[in-house]
Parts: sequence; C-alpha cells; structure tokens
Amino acid sequence: MLISRNFKENDFSLLFEWVKQSPAWMEEETNPEGLREYMKKYEMYQGNWRVWEQSDKPAAYTYTADWAPSNEKPWLGTILVNPSIRRTGIGKKVIGLIRNEMKEKNHKVLFAGVPAGRLDWIHFLSASGFEQFKMEESMGKSYTILILPI
Repeated sequence: MLISRNFKENDFSLLFEWVKQSPAWMEEETNPEGLREYMKKYEMYQGNWRVWEQSDKPAAYTYTADWAPSNEKPWLGTILVNPSIRRTGIGKKVIGLIRNEMKEKNHKVLFAGVPAGRLDWIHFLSASGFEQFKMEESMGKSYTILILPI
C-alpha cells in the first residue's frame, strides 16, 4: 500500500541521492547541488512536495500544485521514483492516487509538461493515463504538454 506525507527537511538527503542516480532528471531539472534552490522556486505556486512510502520506505517524491498561473489548473510538476524500484509500477500507482485526490477536489484534468525530447518520460506518463495535449515553446525549448482526464 502506498501512502503519502508532506516532505520534511530530513527527507532531503535521500532525494539528493536519488537525483544523483537520475542523469536525465539532472540534465533537465537541476544537479544535486542546485536541488534546494530548485525546490524553493516552486514555493510561489503553493503546491505540495510529498514523499510516497510503501511498507514504510520511500518509494517516490512528487510535487503537485492545485493551481498554476499558466492556465489556472492543477499540475504534476515532478515525480521521481526510487531508482531501485523503477519500472515496477510504483510511478503509475502514485499518479493514480494523485488522480483520485484531484477528483475529490472536483478537478477535471491534471496537467504535466515534459521536454519534447524526453520520449521515455512521455511514454511513462502516457502509460499512466496522460494524453498529449499540445506542444509549447518556452525559453527556446520545446515541451510536450500532457493532460490526465479526471
């Protein structure tokens, strides 16, 4: 069973280690040394960093926001699964639970944005129920915007 709780300061060191084991994530998001600043920039969205645990062990970290200034809709900003249990379905389960929470809040859709070249990320989100919505350009980069119908 997966349960979530709010991210606490003592969770940072493990997230730091997972980021070090995630080259694609580092390339697109931030390196381990920039992780605190990366997390801080999300504060303005008043979202929620969470730890997802399975059998009392961290399985994933997520960041979600119920409202984003770009479209005033909820967004999945980050999902990072424990490197030792990737490709076991944990990420899909986490997204399913987030979807249920959004449904309880009467949201109709959850958005996610992915660098257009990260086909593995797009495939993961598609396998988790997301559908491609559109392409966007931002700061010279192309992004695939996906939606998860709720």
